[in-house]
Formats: sequence, structure tokens, C-alpha cells
Amino acid sequence: MEKNIVGEHHNKNESHPVLLTHNIFIVWKPEYNLGIPIIDEQHRGIVTTINSLSFGMQNHYVREMLSSIIDMMYDYTHIHFSIEEKFLEKIDYPHAKTHHELHSELSNRLNRAGRDSMLHKDSSQFMSFLKEWWISHICSEDLIFRNHLLTLSKH
Repeated sequence: MEKNIVGEHHNKNESHPVLLTHNIFIVWKPEYNLGIPIIDEQHRGIVTTINSLSFGMQNHYVREMLSSIIDMMYDYTHIHFSIEEKFLEKIDYPHAKTHHELHSELSNRLNRAGRDSMLHKDSSQFMSFLKEWWISHICSEDLIFRNHLLTLSKH
């Protein structure tokens, strides 16, 4: 038996009590996969970020992590949008320009949400933005080009 950080004794194979009280906000499901390994991996990254922010909010230490999460999302969008847009061009996706415009708008909204959340020291606005991004863009718009890719692979 070893002693954990809250002073309780437990077997090292048991979960930490604090971790047991947290529910994963978004559980990755196979239907989220687009079938493009690098993009799927990057999408799992945003899920990880959302879940980390949710965990911090639930356990009252989000202030220590908010700035890092916002910075991480800035970097993520720069890399991810670039890769996704190059991929869409490569497959001659007919709505690539529109998708690029959606990415530009998301980048602008990310900047506003991050700036406002830091200014007001309130993570809820940034979390709302991330949830909306997940639901309306990744789980909706990105699935449209997955369907386009599937029709290409059938020909």
C-alpha cells in the first residue's frame, strides 16, 4: 500500500478518489472518425482539451490552466486548419473555400472568446465556444467532407 496525495492508503492499482468524481465531458466514439488518421488524431486533441478544461472547472482550479488551454487552442487551430485545408484542396473538395471561410470565422471567434475569458477570468465563455465548435463544426461540417471522401473511394 502506498500513500496518495490526500493522505489515504490505497493500492496503486486503484483510482484516485478525486478522479472518480469527474465524468468525462466528451467520450470519443468511432463515429467521430473521418477516416483521415492525422485529422482524427487532431480532433481527439480538441476533445482532450475540452475534457481537461471541464475537469479543471469541476475541480475549481481552472484559473491555473485557462491561459495554457487558450494558448494550446491557438496553436492547435493554426496547425489543424492548415492541414485540413490542404487535405481538402488535395481531394478537390467542392466546398473547400467555404470550409476555409468557416475556419477563418472560428479563428476569429476563438481569439475573441480567449481574450474575453482571460479579461473576465471566466472559463465558462471559452468552454461554451469549445462545445459549440465541437458540435457545430467537427461533428457536423467535417462529417460532410467525410461523406465526400467516402463517395470518392467508391469510384
